[in-house]
Amino acid sequence: MVTVLVACSAALVLLGLVPGGRRNRLAALLVRPGRPLPRRGEWRLGVRALVARSGEGARRRRAVVVLCRVLAAELRAGQPPEEALRISAAEAGPLVGAVTDAVSLRREADRDPDLWALAYLAVCWEVADDTGAGLAEVVDALAANLTEQEEQRAEAGARTSGPRTTAIVLAVLPVAGLVMSSGLGGSPLVFLFTTPPGWACLVCGVALDALGAWWTLRMVRSATAFP
Repeated sequence: MVTVLVACSAALVLLGLVPGGRRNRLAALLVRPGRPLPRRGEWRLGVRALVARSGEGARRRRAVVVLCRVLAAELRAGQPPEEALRISAAEAGPLVGAVTDAVSLRREADRDPDLWALAYLAVCWEVADDTGAGLAEVVDALAANLTEQEEQRAEAGARTSGPRTTAIVLAVLPVAGLVMSSGLGGSPLVFLFTTPPGWACLVCGVALDALGAWWTLRMVRSATAFP
């Protein structure tokens, strides 16, 4: 939010320094030679990349659950711990990284926050190795706990989809108002960018809009916060 306010303030200062009439100043600020707008394909690629990143964490967490379940099954079948981990890592796929022992489990957990459960698995591994206790039951309980957390995460995401949509709609409404005003023959951009009252309205409007969206999304994130 602070970045948005600083950017808007800098734009207003630059607008006041550009010589010429009010409409010329607006055009000089908004049209910058040598910096073409992103093409439609570039916008689509950016959106797809954002969606891919948001789903990557869930796939990593599910891969850890698969790793734990296969590891517990292999240990019950009589496989040595190292061989059981190798088989379970191959079954889970490359998302969990190259794990072969407790040290590698900790390394992968530190590398990616979505693989945090591997650190717990490393602790279970070390305790079982030091005490000779059975590892299969502990790993199976860890897998059950992780599965329950993923179910709770999915339920929380479904329940908070309404507030997320509300925040996005409220953030876009001022832009829709500007478009409607321009369609009715008004000149909202000229007023906002070339008059002192317009500057005040622009700064206050952007600040309040950003504050409302940030506050709503902050409440959603706190409601869906998981370790």
